[in-house]
Amino acid sequence: MANHYALIDLENIQPASLQKLKKEGYRIKVFVGATQSKIAIDLAAELQSFGNDAEYIRIEGSGNNALDFHIAFYMGRISANDPESRFVVLSKDTGYDPLLKHMRGCGIPANRSGVTVAIKAAPATKAPTTVSSKKSPQQMSLAERVEHAHQHLNRAGKAKPAKIKTLGSAMQSLFQKKLDDAAITNLIKELIRQGVVIENQGSVSYKLTKSK
Repeated sequence: MANHYALIDLENIQPASLQKLKKEGYRIKVFVGATQSKIAIDLAAELQSFGNDAEYIRIEGSGNNALDFHIAFYMGRISANDPESRFVVLSKDTGYDPLLKHMRGCGIPANRSGVTVAIKAAPATKAPTTVSSKKSPQQMSLAERVEHAHQHLNRAGKAKPAKIKTLGSAMQSLFQKKLDDAAITNLIKELIRQGVVIENQGSVSYKLTKSK
């Protein structure tokens, strides 16, 4: 009998429930970004119910696509050890699609689900409405991107990036890797101009106010 694996890109998607995957016998691997310090308690409780069939994998670096490469590595290693394995990647990042198509061409069932409600719809009252939930990163104005980044940095607590380079990577992840380097550079420059980010020879500190 084939083993089913769900690999969750937690930087990119926040599953509301894993019960459907549990009923279908999936093994879960949750990939957590280097700058992520928190996980929703409901999701953590559900993962605990999987026992040994659930695993957290924290990414040690925060470069562009670092988490994506880790997921690709684990799918390759699992399929080598378990040739009948089947995969689903939970992420909104379409960058996985060429790899998954290639895997299917090699006879390895592999797909992506980019919709959180594909597992179970979250109650509307639990998800705070933010600018990013209304518009895609490309549609947001610079002011809206700054507001969204400010909210994210407030929530990050002590896990905020300490270097300007890792801040750029964190912003790429926050905006789902949909913004080009110039847009991320402009965002960081505006955060510095507003005094939210303070740069000193490549290191950064923060002067955050309570987000709206």
